[in-house]
Amino acid sequence: MKATTGIFVSAILLVVLGLMMMWATINRPARGPLPEADDHAGSAEAMELDRQIPPFELTSAEAEPFNTKSLAGDVWVASFFFTSCPSICKLQNQQIAILQEEFADQGVKFVSITCDPVNDTPEVLRKYAESMQAQPGVWTFLTGDMDKLKPIVEDSFQVMFETQTHSDRLMIIDKNGKLRGTFRATQDSDFRHAKKMIEKLLAEPYEGKEEPAETEVAQGWQKPQPGGMTSFQLTDSLEQPFDSKSLDGDVWLGSFFYTACPGACLMQNLEIAKLRNDFKDRGLKIVSITCDPENDTPAMLAGYASRFQADPNRWHFVRGDFDYIQKIGQEFFNIKVEKQYHSDRVFLVDREGKVIDSYRTSQPEQMKALHQKLEKMLPPAAEAAPATAEKNSTDDAPEKKD
Repeated sequence: MKATTGIFVSAILLVVLGLMMMWATINRPARGPLPEADDHAGSAEAMELDRQIPPFELTSAEAEPFNTKSLAGDVWVASFFFTSCPSICKLQNQQIAILQEEFADQGVKFVSITCDPVNDTPEVLRKYAESMQAQPGVWTFLTGDMDKLKPIVEDSFQVMFETQTHSDRLMIIDKNGKLRGTFRATQDSDFRHAKKMIEKLLAEPYEGKEEPAETEVAQGWQKPQPGGMTSFQLTDSLEQPFDSKSLDGDVWLGSFFYTACPGACLMQNLEIAKLRNDFKDRGLKIVSITCDPENDTPAMLAGYASRFQADPNRWHFVRGDFDYIQKIGQEFFNIKVEKQYHSDRVFLVDREGKVIDSYRTSQPEQMKALHQKLEKMLPPAAEAAPATAEKNSTDDAPEKKD
């Protein structure tokens, strides 16, 4: 009897407990919908597509001007973020990294614009780009004054733009500069459609006029002004003095790098090595200046040079005091150099020791233009060979004994 009573009481308690839970659920205050990642962005339906995005200029992570005119003929993807965002922006950029891996070799470019320019300085953007494994010349991070950013984003892309705006939208622009689609990077179906859109646009023709790849406007670089530094002196990987005046009469290439860089600098030097191979019998010289002299000792430079089978008489890896290297960058090459500076630029120097142009090693069309320029500037192999042979015979001659 007692057992039966106990079971009955337990059943009653369970029923009462269930009724209480139902009552609590029914009377719980209603919650609003979860905020979307894209609260500040206009919906895809509201955006006017197939319209021209006017060219604009902002400042890159390398602290250089970047003009979207340089993207003419390219399919590109624009996005908006800020580096301190721990959630949506990071997820968005991880998705862009996937697109970069898939489409970089097909010439697709990516432009990420910060909406927190006070905190997202070029240096901060550069470190963030490294964390995302952004390829220089492929994925560009931009900043600028808020007064300049706001009209670009709101007028051109029709996105509400405020400090630390969250948005996971990808704006896809075709080869002719028209906005063709907008997709949510964090939504699987949208992301798949974004990929299909990119593939479609890659197959479409470019209707504009091709501009020379080496134009200064396209690169955001200007030739050094007359009256500046005309030569510089550093130390090479063999611990020997190096003077750029020793290259007077030669056509040569200059660049900045550091040996610990696993990405941009390595790719830059691989492209330079290709040029070295193509023009090895035509007198081309190369000067690679480290921007991390504290770590890049002569021995470190020598080991790095050996990876590229660099002939020390033709490809000079050099170092010096960092303050002086910065001065060389500013006054000789007209470029700002920072410690462990990432750059895919290579500078073309004529026989008089004047920097005449700059090219991006990450952009195939610019490397093609540089190759064509060198073809014109360098003598045929038959003419360059005797001087080279004479120098080699001197270097290889046995030492005379008394």
